Amino acid sequence: MNKFKAFFTFIGFFWLLACGFWAAFALLRGSDASSATAWIGLLINAWALPIWMLLRYLFPGKISGDLREPGAFAGVLLGLALVLLADSERGWPVYLAIYNLFVFLLYLYHLSSVAWPPMPAVDSLFPAVEEMNQGRWRAAEYCREHNLEGVIVLFLRGSYCADSRNQLRQLHALQEELLGKNVGLVLWSVQGEHKWPRWLLVNDSPVNTLQVRQLAQPALEFFVAASAAPFLLRPWIKDAARPSAWLVDTEGNILWRELAANYRTPVAVATLRSQLFRLQE
Repeated sequence: MNKFKAFFTFIGFFWLLACGFWAAFALLRGSDASSATAWIGLLINAWALPIWMLLRYLFPGKISGDLREPGAFAGVLLGLALVLLADSERGWPVYLAIYNLFVFLLYLYHLSSVAWPPMPAVDSLFPAVEEMNQGRWRAAEYCREHNLEGVIVLFLRGSYCADSRNQLRQLHALQEELLGKNVGLVLWSVQGEHKWPRWLLVNDSPVNTLQVRQLAQPALEFFVAASAAPFLLRPWIKDAARPSAWLVDTEGNILWRELAANYRTPVAVATLRSQLFRLQE
């Protein structure tokens, strides 16, 4: 299923880009005023989502979205409105703009959704995680070694994901508070730390430097979706971590968890901050 989602996501974005180029070519070829307005509307309609996602990728922490991707949604609807107002003959721009809206909604609510296998429940032990070239990582041992009151464990989809990058930028604001409460923060991804841009991991203070640990193959059962990485990145990257957040106490018991329903909606820092009281109960 993940492989098909990745493939159809690629086809969807390819279609939107091609549709935009088609509209641009029609404009360059020349047309009357009403037809030109319709093609401009189609161009906005088709490229709203790819440009929005590119901006979110390039400027994490400055441009963020949510489940509805309001910036892209506004562009898609604006383009569709222009097409409907200008194309009185109901030509190609009308049909293409409506189809693009369907592609947009399919991506938002299905192609970017996350399917979860049965996961460890609250009040159960957090499972050992296999780290690349390091053996098994256990939350209870980590807390004892670092004399912590508990640990937040986060799984990031990948360095290519705009929302994972945005999440990293937000985590810097949480780190000092976690240090004050003596709570650890452990980040996991399918990719090694060298694959993540250095400026995303390092903040103004050396204390705020984030470390991303790399998952090894046995972690696939729980935390990694096989063949879920973007189709364009293959064969270099095939799998993707399922975005999730876990609050674990010193004994390794799960106090709270959040399993993202969509790759574009990982847990917010405000939510993590609001759950820290559980360590004091």
